[in-house]
Amino acid sequence: MDTVRKAFKKINKKYALLALNGLWCALLQSTLELPIIALFSFAPIMYALCRFDCRRSFAKNFVCFFVPYYFYQLAFLLTVHQQLDINRALALLLLLLAVIALTVWESLVMFAPVCLFTYLRRGKAYDVFTLAVFIAGGEWLQENIPLLSFPWSSVWLSVTSKPLLIQPANLIGCRAVTVLVLCVSGLSALAVKSKKRLPAIACLAAVFAAWIGYGYFSMSRLERISDSSPQITAVVAQDEVEGSKKQSCTAWDCARSYKRIISAAEITNADLVVLPETAVPMGYDENAAEFALVSSVAKGCGATVVNGCFYRQGDDEYNALYAVDSKGRVSKPYFKQVLVPFGEKVPLAFLFGASTLCECSDENSTKPLETALGKIGCAICIESVYPETVRKQAAQGAQILCVCSNDSWFGGSYARSMHYRHSIMRAAENGRYLLRSGNCGISAIIKPTGEVQALRRQTSKGVLTGQVRLIEQQTLYSDFKDLFTVFPALLTALAVIRMYTAKKR
Repeated sequence: MDTVRKAFKKINKKYALLALNGLWCALLQSTLELPIIALFSFAPIMYALCRFDCRRSFAKNFVCFFVPYYFYQLAFLLTVHQQLDINRALALLLLLLAVIALTVWESLVMFAPVCLFTYLRRGKAYDVFTLAVFIAGGEWLQENIPLLSFPWSSVWLSVTSKPLLIQPANLIGCRAVTVLVLCVSGLSALAVKSKKRLPAIACLAAVFAAWIGYGYFSMSRLERISDSSPQITAVVAQDEVEGSKKQSCTAWDCARSYKRIISAAEITNADLVVLPETAVPMGYDENAAEFALVSSVAKGCGATVVNGCFYRQGDDEYNALYAVDSKGRVSKPYFKQVLVPFGEKVPLAFLFGASTLCECSDENSTKPLETALGKIGCAICIESVYPETVRKQAAQGAQILCVCSNDSWFGGSYARSMHYRHSIMRAAENGRYLLRSGNCGISAIIKPTGEVQALRRQTSKGVLTGQVRLIEQQTLYSDFKDLFTVFPALLTALAVIRMYTAKKR
C-alpha cells in the first residue's frame, strides 16, 4: 500500500487533469451529445497551452491531452478483430499496435503546427485565437497530408447536434467551428483564472454574440433558399447486414433484399431512392439479373435510384455509384476517390502483387451523377470525412448530396455515430440536403442547416421518406474552397520569422 501511495504522490496533478480532459473531450466527439458543455470542455488544455512555463512544459501539456484524446477516438478499431479471419488474440494485438501507431501519428501531425504557437505567445487574450487557429490548422493537415491522411477526429464533431453552432462552416469550412469552440473554451478559462479578466470577458462576449448572431441569420437564409427551390420526394433504404454477414451474402441476395425492403414500405410514387455503398456487391453488368432488379425498383417507384456496386475499366476495379431512372436510363458512374486503408486497398500493393481496388483521380469519373431529376453529388463511406471531396461535388453543380456507406465493420462501437456526424457537417458546409444511406445504419435525411429531418439509428431493415429540395445556390465555402487555410498559413509565416529573428538575437 505504501508503494501505491508513493506512486500516486509522484503523479503530477496537472498532467493527470489534462489526460482526463483529453478523454472527456474525446467522449464528447465520439459518444456523448452535449454541445453546450463541449463549448467549455476544452478550457483546461487551452489554458495550459496558453500559460506554459517553458517549451518543454508546453510539449508535456500537449502530450498529456492529445495522446489519450486520439487514443480513445481510434480505439474503435479494436472491434474490427471480429472481421479478421485469424486468431482472436493475434488480431487484437495487431489492431492495438495499429491504434497506438495512429495515435502517435495523429499527435505528431497536430504538434507540427501547434508548437509554432510558442513563438507567438504574448500573454494577451488574443493568444487564445492564435492557438485555436493552429489546432484547427493541425486538423486541416491531418486531412491533406499525402498518403497518410486520416481526418477522423475534429473538435467541431462535439457540437454537430446543435445546428445553430455549425453555421459558420458555410463560410470557410468546418475549421471555423473548431476555432470558435476553442476560443470560447480558452477565453472562458482566462476569464476565470487570469488577473486581467476584463479583456477576456469582452472578447468572449464578442465572439459568442457574433457566432450566435450569424447562426440565426444563416439558418433563416437557408430556409428561404430552400423554400424557393424545387421539391422532390426522397427515400433512403437500409438493410441489416452486419460485419461478416455482408461478406457471406451473394449479390443476388442483396439486390433481392432491397427490392423487398422498398416493396414492404409500399413506395409507389417517389422521385429519388438512395441505396447504400455496394448495395449490389458485384461488377456492374447491365444484362445481369441483379441490376435488372434495381431497375425494376426504379420503374415500380417511378423514381431515380442511386445504387452502389463495383465497376471495372480495363484492369482497374472501382467502388462506384450510378443512377438508373424509371425508364431504365443509366447515368455515367461516380468512382470512389478515397479508399479505406487495409479495408479496400493495401498500401504499396504493387510491390508484392496484392489485389486492391483503385482510387479514382480522373475528374471525368468523379463528377456528380447527371440525371433527369438533376445533379446528384456523391460521397462513398470514408469520403464523407473529407470536406474537400464533398465540396467539389457542390461546386460542380450538385443540387443534393448522397452519402452511401457500409458501416457494418464498425460493429456496435461509437465509430458509427462519429462517422454519421461528419455527414451533418458536410450538409451545413455546402447548404444542401444530404441523404445518408448506411447498409445497417445510421441512415438520415439532413437539411442544409445541419438539422436532422429524419433519422434511423437502429440496424433493422427499413426506409426513411421525406420531402427534400434541389438547391442550386452555392455557399461561400462551396464557391471559394477552404479559405480558412489563409489564417494558419499567415501565422506559420509569422512564427518562422519570429523564430529566425530570435535565433539571430
